[in-house]
Amino acid sequence: MESREDFEKHMGLVIWENRWKNHTAYELFITKHMSREGAKVYAREHTVFANHFPRWFGSVVANCPHLSARRYMIENMYVEEVTDPTIDNGHYESLVDFAVALGHDREFLYNYKGRVYTRLCLAYWDRATRSWPWMEGFAAVAGLEAARSPAVLRHGKAFPNNRSVWRSLNLPEAALSHWSAAEVADYGKEGHGDMTLKILSEYAKTDHEQKRVLEVLAETMQVRSFHFDCIGREALKATGVPVDDEQHPIWTAEAVA
Repeated sequence: MESREDFEKHMGLVIWENRWKNHTAYELFITKHMSREGAKVYAREHTVFANHFPRWFGSVVANCPHLSARRYMIENMYVEEVTDPTIDNGHYESLVDFAVALGHDREFLYNYKGRVYTRLCLAYWDRATRSWPWMEGFAAVAGLEAARSPAVLRHGKAFPNNRSVWRSLNLPEAALSHWSAAEVADYGKEGHGDMTLKILSEYAKTDHEQKRVLEVLAETMQVRSFHFDCIGREALKATGVPVDDEQHPIWTAEAVA
């Protein structure tokens, strides 16, 4: 069994290898082909994801016997759903504001269920959090926040998902508040990403539990990469960039260098 420190490093490596070592069509879109039409694709799919994300934590909380872990998840849910001290509304509503600024209708977004690829990925995270032991469900969902944590970034580059990505679209500052909140909540030491790994290292106390956490982190990153690749492909098409649907789903590092 690994020490907590070594296990956190190991988790960081597994996340990096399964999320950032190879790049998706989404990274190609944001680095080479940014457009308003492509951004609309991302925005509408990501609003569906954001609408479900805190609910997955609720499912994990119901199965978690550890008060400190429950407190962390409830705090995370509160910031997502109720009040984020860095912005005027919750993360979902601020993301809807972003999508509306790109040209979407607000009522459409409230009722939108996502493309089939989005719904397939949501089904994976819904099952993980409802059916698996709490720590595995936590790894599957909170692990997504760990994708840009310090333990991951020490292994190589991770593409940002912040205000700077969307600057070229010249959106109103208010429409970018979601990305300001995400930067504060998720990145850096003791952000949500960093805390995810600390909680997992605290409660994975056997070889089996550590092995299972690593398996889940690898799998959830692969699902996330698939999701972003599908979004990226559709965004590229909306931008007018030819996309070969027979091409291998993961893009080479050179394509986005």
